[in-house]
Amino acid sequence: MRSHPCNPHISNGTVARWLLWASGHPRQIFSKILFLVTGCELGRRLPESTFLPHPQGIVVGAHVQLGEEVVIGHQVTLGGRDFHIENMPSVHDRVYLGAGCKVLGKVMIGRGATVGANAVVTRDVPAGAVVVGANRILKDHRSPYAE
Repeated sequence: MRSHPCNPHISNGTVARWLLWASGHPRQIFSKILFLVTGCELGRRLPESTFLPHPQGIVVGAHVQLGEEVVIGHQVTLGGRDFHIENMPSVHDRVYLGAGCKVLGKVMIGRGATVGANAVVTRDVPAGAVVVGANRILKDHRSPYAE
């Protein structure tokens, strides 16, 4: 089992590995079965290097762009703010998305950024930044996932 390069305590369990496999499988029946078990709705293929430490209630829109080694906590939503399906987030490499956070609309989360638990992001986040609350970027903090 592979661990995250920035935090060796983060790895994928059996259900997370099934979700990663099912997200790219051409037969959607596997994703639908896992949705019933986990509540995860994955509208696109997730990169194999994605980490889902607690895969429950995760929603990833069909047009979300995900980089490598992204950590997605439970109850995270990556999706749109309106009915324009192409207005989805772009998440760069080594981003940490804390439990319950919502990243909505056509926003960019820079490489190595951390989005705190239950944060709501509707604006771009620079690389290596830490975001808490509603679009509040902490200027005095640098994400531990930034290189």
